[in-house]
Amino acid sequence: MSKVKETLHQRMVQHDTLLCCGLDPDLRRFPPEVLSLNASDEEKTLQFLQGVVDVTAEHVCAYKPQKAFFDLLPGGHEVLKSIIAYIHTQHAGIPVIVDCKVGDIDNTMAAYIRNILEVVDADGIIVNPYMGDEVVQPLASLPDTLAVVLVRTSNPGSSIVQDALMADGRALWQHMLELVVNRWNTGGNMAVVLSATAGMDLTAVRALIPDDMPILLAGVGVQGGSYADLRSLLNSQKSGVFVNSSRGILYPDNPAGISWQEAVRTAAVELKDKLNEQRR
Repeated sequence: MSKVKETLHQRMVQHDTLLCCGLDPDLRRFPPEVLSLNASDEEKTLQFLQGVVDVTAEHVCAYKPQKAFFDLLPGGHEVLKSIIAYIHTQHAGIPVIVDCKVGDIDNTMAAYIRNILEVVDADGIIVNPYMGDEVVQPLASLPDTLAVVLVRTSNPGSSIVQDALMADGRALWQHMLELVVNRWNTGGNMAVVLSATAGMDLTAVRALIPDDMPILLAGVGVQGGSYADLRSLLNSQKSGVFVNSSRGILYPDNPAGISWQEAVRTAAVELKDKLNEQRR
């Protein structure tokens, strides 16, 4: 088992959580206390994210920064690098998977990999496999990272591509899943993104995926996917699946009388508990 995959597994089991917290910093939604700081947008963003991490760390199995939100800031690359370093030093043992959904030819992919996994020092990366071997095979040779491959996503328009039928009658996403499992996972460090909103037979899909291959289940909750779908994808240790929430945790309703940090913590705990109900 790869280093990051083992760390992710340990977090799931030892901290009893399948929750991944997305880090999608949107200045327009920051708490007033943060927006009113006499600081740059980059400083406000870092302070907000550090506060989020401090109150959610004990309840999550991973963090997933969405690179697009950091790219909106002139100094966003350094902010992304700083929050990853903060997680690694202040809350060691929690994998950080950068969501950038990149996928390109060999030399460009090498630059993406170097930037995300070496310069920014993330533990994992989400990739789009549409360009094939050049995207995924370089990651197979990096056993200390986690390569999360898009297979079947939860966005409404995904079906026009991912459900397209091949000559053998399978959907394109089924072909992608087979490639991840049987062609690209030579280093044992692959994970897959599956959807809770696509009407798939998740029990049948689970049978095709190795017991130790993590599954990022998208679309649960706000997007309409059922929490019960989680049950069909659990591995033999009642773990192996993680669910990401970004806006639901970062920007919850904040009742009068509690701090924004407490509102964030409460949102994380409530979602963690909902996911754990499906494991019992």
